[in-house]
Amino acid sequence: MNRKHGFRAFLSRIGSAFAGNRQLLIGTVLVVIMILLAILAPALAPYDPYELTPEIMKAPGTPGANGAPVHVLGTDKLGRDILSQLLWGAQTSLKIGFIAALIAAVVGTLIGGIAGYFGGTVDKVIVEFINIFVMTPSFFLILIIVAMFGSRMVYVMIVIGLTSWPGNARLMRAQAISLRNRTFIKSCQAMGESKLSIMFRHIIPNGIFPIVANTTMQISGAILTEAGLSFLGLGDPNIISWGQMISSGKALLTKAPWVAIVPGVAVVVTVLAF
Repeated sequence: MNRKHGFRAFLSRIGSAFAGNRQLLIGTVLVVIMILLAILAPALAPYDPYELTPEIMKAPGTPGANGAPVHVLGTDKLGRDILSQLLWGAQTSLKIGFIAALIAAVVGTLIGGIAGYFGGTVDKVIVEFINIFVMTPSFFLILIIVAMFGSRMVYVMIVIGLTSWPGNARLMRAQAISLRNRTFIKSCQAMGESKLSIMFRHIIPNGIFPIVANTTMQISGAILTEAGLSFLGLGDPNIISWGQMISSGKALLTKAPWVAIVPGVAVVVTVLAF
C-alpha cells in the first residue's frame, strides 16, 4: 500500500508540474512526437528516402506517378520524396543529439566529480584543463577534427560529445564541492569508505540533477552542430539527416524552396522543444 501511495504521489507531482508549466508541457509533447516519428519512420515514410525518380523538384501535394502516394512535401533535385527524407532524417539527427549529449554528460560528470571532490592540486590542474577547452572555439575544433579523421556519423557524434563536456564538468564540480562537506559524506569517510566509492555512490548520484537539465539543452546544441557541419559539406554523405537536406536545398531556394525550408523548420521546432 505504501508503494502504491508513493507511486500515486509521484504521478501527482508530475501532473502538477505539467499543469503549472505550459512551456514544459508543450516542449515535452513536441519532443515525444519527434521521437515517435523517428522510431516509426520505416512505417510512416511513403517512399524509400534514397530512391531516385524522374519526379524532380515536384511541388508539395503533387501526386506520385502510376498511382503512387502523393508527395505531401514535394521532391528534391534527385526526385527523392521530402517527407520520407524528413522522417528518416529525424532518426539521424536525434541519434546524434542524444548520443553526443550522453558522451558530454558522462565525460563532464566524471571530470567535474573528480575535480570537486578530490580538490587541491587535482582540482587546480583539471580547472585549467577545462579553461583551455572553454577558451577554444568548439565549432572550429570540430571542423578541424572532422576534416582530419573523416565525416562518418560515428566520428561526428564522438567529436561533438568530446567538445561539449566543459559545461557539465563545471556544474558537477560545483555540486561536488558543496556535497563533500555534508555530514553524510563525513560519516562515510569516518567509516573508512574509499574516496572513489564515495564519489560514485554519493557525490555523483546526489549532484547529477543539474547535469540532466544541461544535457537536455546539449541535445539541441548537438543537433544544430550536426546541421551546421552538414551544411558546410562535412556531414556523412551516406546518411540522410536534416543538415544534409538543408545543404542539398540551399542552391534551390529560388526554384524549389521547400527542399531547404522543410528540414530547416524541423530543426528549429526540435531545438525549441528541447
